[in-house]
Amino acid sequence: MYQILGLAFDGCQASGLCSPFDVFNVTNTIWKQQRGADTDLYNCRLVSLTGEPVTCSNGMRLMVDSSLEDAPPADLIVVPGIHHLDAKSLLKNLKSLDKERHWLQRRVQQKTVIAANCSGVFLLAETGGLEGKEATTAWWLGGLFRSRYSGVKHRADQLLVKNEGTYCTGSMTANLSVMLTIVEQQVGRQLAQSAARTMLIDASQNYASPYLFIQEQTDHQDSLVLAVESQLQRDISQKLNMEELAKMHSVSLRTLSRRFKKANGINLSDYHQRIRLEQTKLLLETTSLSIEQIVERVGYSSQSSLRRLFNKELGLSPSNYRQQHQQDAG
Repeated sequence: MYQILGLAFDGCQASGLCSPFDVFNVTNTIWKQQRGADTDLYNCRLVSLTGEPVTCSNGMRLMVDSSLEDAPPADLIVVPGIHHLDAKSLLKNLKSLDKERHWLQRRVQQKTVIAANCSGVFLLAETGGLEGKEATTAWWLGGLFRSRYSGVKHRADQLLVKNEGTYCTGSMTANLSVMLTIVEQQVGRQLAQSAARTMLIDASQNYASPYLFIQEQTDHQDSLVLAVESQLQRDISQKLNMEELAKMHSVSLRTLSRRFKKANGINLSDYHQRIRLEQTKLLLETTSLSIEQIVERVGYSSQSSLRRLFNKELGLSPSNYRQQHQQDAG
């Protein structure tokens, strides 16, 4: 039997613990069904600093099985994300987990496999367990991660990075993929695939490239610009009216234009075109929508305008881009 420990603490992201445990529970069920076994393959336990229940960032209360001091040896430790509002609050919350860091550091030294998700990768990095290795984290935390851990090679293009003894993930889906990868390594591909089919998990999406442009543009901390970016991304199909946009955010057009250019290095109209282009690329890569449907969804005036933009920016048509991506994926 494999022992899985989930590191629980106040303010942790519940999904970072519950979803991996669900993968192992489904794997146990399939194992019993296929083999007629009575015992589980995986024993999952939650541990916290004192053994007391914790309150997750979504308000969920989690009972735990033991304190860190009484935690048993483990084949895998799962580290969830740390709730935060901004970089300052993340670093403050990280500092409050100093005792958890010391415990995790001992487990790293004992060669226990660690799987950290989202902002939880920061806690793993604090142990020194990623020094000289590659890592990834949530896409919006890339700049902070690189500045804080210069000895770690940050892979912004990856949602999942595997090292000897560690897994780092930058999304919830990648976190599920890690658990399936571990199941495959421990008990075989067939069982892992059965669990993936049962839970409808696509374990192949490990690249973050469609989101990199947005990440690069949100390393600043200008609250006005962040709000405008969020609105533009949400209303991507709408025609850009900069005067109306400035009015909605209670600033002059001149102020909005100046602050946006200072924060991002490009003007509003160029940003709007770039996010439309990235969204189009994402839809071409991940859906079977027709070009006509994509034009309508993203807000281009016509198919011909989309083709002109693609030829200008990428040197190929949208159809050729889709075909090229499918060949690369295959």
